[in-house]
Amino acid sequence: MGDDVFPDRDMSHRDKVAFMIEREGWAMDAVPADQSSDPPIPPYAYTIGLQDRFGFPEICLFGLAPVACRGLFGMVVDALAGGTEFPIGAAFIGLLDGGQPCAFLPVDAAGAAGMFPALTDHRGTAGADPAGFAMVQLAWPDKAGHLPWEPGFAEHLLPVQLLLGDPPA
Repeated sequence: MGDDVFPDRDMSHRDKVAFMIEREGWAMDAVPADQSSDPPIPPYAYTIGLQDRFGFPEICLFGLAPVACRGLFGMVVDALAGGTEFPIGAAFIGLLDGGQPCAFLPVDAAGAAGMFPALTDHRGTAGADPAGFAMVQLAWPDKAGHLPWEPGFAEHLLPVQLLLGDPPA
């Protein structure tokens, strides 16, 4: 049992988030797909604690498995810890393997706060404005290297990568 992630399997979700932030300096929460909404919302994950730790907005990521999200978030955290500054609102190369582009798109955090309950709960518990956070969406490319707003992006991935953020002009 020494390799369990959480010391107590019966911890509340709030306590798990606090434990992850204490242990790693940040946390991730994953949300399953919601097929009942119109349009359906694909699975997504988001960070908790990046803004406090690095002054960088929290990140949300749509359409990938939680383990893939955790890996991408971990790469961003490692880069931020090393002093990397990422552009917000423009595509860039350097985070993903193989020269693939990605982008951090600004999200209206106040308008989307309801999608990030563990983040708003954590902030409220800490005495901060629950919806007073900054958020970006990490947009990822299709296999051909096209981003969701670019011509040629794989159509079958459009509903998977729901865009909350505004693509570059």
